[in-house]
Amino acid sequence: MRLVFAIFSIFAIVIVLYFDRLNPETVTINLSSNYSYTISMVGFFLISFALGSFIVILFTLLRDAKNIFVEWRNRQRQKVEARVQETFAKGLHAYLSGRYDQAASYFRDIIKIEPNHYYTLLRIGDVYQQEHNYSEAIKFHKKAAKVDEKSLEARFALVNDYLLSSSYDDAVAVIQEVIKKDSSNIEALVKLRDIYIKTGKWDGAHELQGRVVKRRRDNIEDMRLLMGLRYEFAKVLFNRGEREKSRKLLKGIIRADKDFIPAYVILGDILVEDGDGAEAADLWEKGYHMNYSEILLHKLEDFHLQLGEPGKIIWIYKKAISINPQNPALKFYLGKLYYRLEMLDEAFDILAELESVESTMPDLYKLLGIIYERKEETEKALSEFKRALGLRKRVVVPYFCPLCDFHTYEWNGRCPRCGAWNSFTVSPLYLKKESNPLMRNKWEKPKSELSYVVNPRYS
Repeated sequence: MRLVFAIFSIFAIVIVLYFDRLNPETVTINLSSNYSYTISMVGFFLISFALGSFIVILFTLLRDAKNIFVEWRNRQRQKVEARVQETFAKGLHAYLSGRYDQAASYFRDIIKIEPNHYYTLLRIGDVYQQEHNYSEAIKFHKKAAKVDEKSLEARFALVNDYLLSSSYDDAVAVIQEVIKKDSSNIEALVKLRDIYIKTGKWDGAHELQGRVVKRRRDNIEDMRLLMGLRYEFAKVLFNRGEREKSRKLLKGIIRADKDFIPAYVILGDILVEDGDGAEAADLWEKGYHMNYSEILLHKLEDFHLQLGEPGKIIWIYKKAISINPQNPALKFYLGKLYYRLEMLDEAFDILAELESVESTMPDLYKLLGIIYERKEETEKALSEFKRALGLRKRVVVPYFCPLCDFHTYEWNGRCPRCGAWNSFTVSPLYLKKESNPLMRNKWEKPKSELSYVVNPRYS
């Protein structure tokens, strides 16, 4: 190699000397106003060529140096990313295993290396949320949302932080920001609706659920919830003094679902309060014949007794029994009505008829015991009371929710325990949730029917 380089150098020198002899001309180069330099034409060419070669070599060296630096930096970056991924995997495993302190330690190690690592910020916020340290959770979830402004996961996590810390206004503000950017975001609409349900803002919840139903028309659960929210909104309108709007909305609910009992109850009460008692009674009676809800019979019983029309409600009960003679509850209610009217013989006759066929009705034995006591037949009264107590079951109160087995003396359109609308029913039988096929069939309706239940989280 050295010999080749030497030969090439000698050959180059010979060529240069040869061209220098053939071209004796010179070139004067002015370096300043007072200094100039004269050089042969060939020398000038050689210097120019050497300078150009030097510049090319310099840029080549700089480019190679840059490539070497970039490759080094990429290798370092890959090492860091591999370390981050490994640490994140350990932290995530610890988090999913419930070892929150250990998970937080891993995530903090990542934050020291990459302060803006989105998923780490998100998960460390989740860790603090699980530990009920909501202020720290909010801080990290806010930072994650700032790092990735298009991501909804961080914003929804932030919403959960606010909800868990009961900062409902802040949660609403975050979701409204999401909806402002994307008004068709179903998840955001649902979250905001659920917050309004939890805080009792029925007008806002009703409006949002309407928007959800427009985008998910075939969802039965959405339709059920819409009816429940319409019912609550109707009560809001009534309390505001917008009675006519409230009545129209309740009538609309009944048209949409003939089985939505709370709408019948409240609409009838409004009609009675407005002096339209006859219309209320007609509504409850027609409602009963459409859905056979005994709650409406009870409303009719109280209404007609207050008007001093016992004959009317007796006739209604007898008509109901003729339509459904196998229903022991109807006969029990008629017997109880006779007892309220001091018609003891009539009450005894119908209740005694039930005694021979019904063994799960504690109130039946209590009522018979009271009648025997009124007749001064003490031994028989004691026998009936013992039968009632011997069942070792608590006496079923008038209203109960078959979805969660909640019992109460106070009627309500929405179950206080599970949050279900239109779930209250009534029966003198002792019925348990898990062993009641009648109630199970009532609530497991075909898809063509509508019954409306709200998410139990918001009870």
